[in-house]
Amino acid sequence: MIATALSPNHTSRVTSSKAPGLGAVLQSEWTKLRSLRSTWIMVSLAIGLSIGFSTAIAFVSGLTHDSWNDTVRNQFDPILTTLGGWLFGMILVIVLAVTSVTSEYSSRLVRTTFITSPQRHRVFAAKAIVLVMLGLAISAITIPGMFLISQPIFAHYGLETASVTDYEVARYLLVGVILQGLICTLIPFSFAWLLRNTASAITVSIGFAVLPWMMTPLVPLWVKENVFRYLPDNAKDRLLGVLKPDAATYLGQTAAIAVIAIWITALLVTSAIALNQRDV
Repeated sequence: MIATALSPNHTSRVTSSKAPGLGAVLQSEWTKLRSLRSTWIMVSLAIGLSIGFSTAIAFVSGLTHDSWNDTVRNQFDPILTTLGGWLFGMILVIVLAVTSVTSEYSSRLVRTTFITSPQRHRVFAAKAIVLVMLGLAISAITIPGMFLISQPIFAHYGLETASVTDYEVARYLLVGVILQGLICTLIPFSFAWLLRNTASAITVSIGFAVLPWMMTPLVPLWVKENVFRYLPDNAKDRLLGVLKPDAATYLGQTAAIAVIAIWITALLVTSAIALNQRDV
């Protein structure tokens, strides 16, 4: 019998040829995500709570607008006001993004995943794609839904309304869907790979998304101009039109897009490198 020694390069080619392709890994990751009851519970709650809370805000605005002073009345925006309910959706999408990764570590399913799909970068990419598509679908239902359900309520109480046929409204809805779908999935997804713990990753992700918004009025001007200005949540608010040009954290449109792209890319690359270098 003649023994044939395989070179490392030949072995890697054999392993690579037997590894499932990206399409098969995508289907596998989607099957894992959609087969969990918790996925659909969180999706339903994200949509229902967001639209429901925006409806409540619209009713409260209508019922109390007679007592508004001139400053509050002038600040009322029929477009931006509708986004108030997204806080619930954002938190639930963050939880969904984190648990799509950390649940596999807690159940040790991640070992099986990498045995059947040894090319980790394919699993990483497939999970990211599936999660982003689901996140975009949630925001595509939630954000227009919050807007559309609020406008008839505003009109009923005599408040200013906006039409979906207006350019600014259409731009707001489109930008909102894309930004919320990307930021609320890919950044928590990256933290989940880095931390591998559900509680830690959710805490960091929510803090990263919410704390800058809460802390901006409290921190010194230097911090606003040199730190908070370059965070993705601030850039998102700039692109949505929440920030006024005279705000200390205001960015140009191109700069805001670049900030979001750099943060998402840097976190994805860092977490992908960590995944390839660490044991599972």
